[in-house]
Amino acid sequence: MNAARPAKPLPVYLQIAELLARQIKAGYWHGGERLPTEAELALSLSVAVGTLRKSLALLEEQGVLERIQGSGTYVRQVQGKQQIYELFRLELLDGPGLPTAHILDVSKQACPDGFPAIASVGALCWRVRRLRFLSQQPVALEEIWFSAKACPDLSVDELGDSMYLFYQQRLGVWIARVEDQISAAPAPAWAAQPIGLLAGDCAGYVERVSWTSGNQVAEFSKTWFDPAVCRYSSRLSQ
Repeated sequence: MNAARPAKPLPVYLQIAELLARQIKAGYWHGGERLPTEAELALSLSVAVGTLRKSLALLEEQGVLERIQGSGTYVRQVQGKQQIYELFRLELLDGPGLPTAHILDVSKQACPDGFPAIASVGALCWRVRRLRFLSQQPVALEEIWFSAKACPDLSVDELGDSMYLFYQQRLGVWIARVEDQISAAPAPAWAAQPIGLLAGDCAGYVERVSWTSGNQVAEFSKTWFDPAVCRYSSRLSQ
């Protein structure tokens, strides 16, 4: 296994926009509620006011926030344009947290038998193993599989914190829907520090199949998460 290395991070303004969107989705603020002042919010997030303003402008453009001159910034709706981490369901026990990743291993493998139809059995696929963090706290291990047909060569440096953003930018593939199956399972043999799971420990477990808008399977992933520090969350509204 290769040494762990941080994935290419999102720009800071985009990180802040994603964190705020996750907090709104989690119910920290509700529709019509005014956010703290820019100075207060920037201080609490440890970013410059200029960076925060860029984040707020993006969320306003996406229909999540409404900024009223002389009054403040208000939550407009939570059903705006899909955020980068809209489909990331893990949250810290005390709040959503910002997702980041360290890449543990990238290798080209024959598609195993019994996998969803990301490729024919034996066809070449990429297998990416990652350590996931929420607000810099290690919470989960991921194993991600996708076809190598449209991506015969892959550099670790191309992989960022968000695989779905990588699919859009490198492969021209948009993930339109996912199906998660949640259970418990032993942590994999490659589990190691700094995550609190050891190989064989009982972990929360999610198998996910991701489809494109054309109803093609784009990705199959396995995630082992530490229930002592995070939880799987799914919220529905109408």
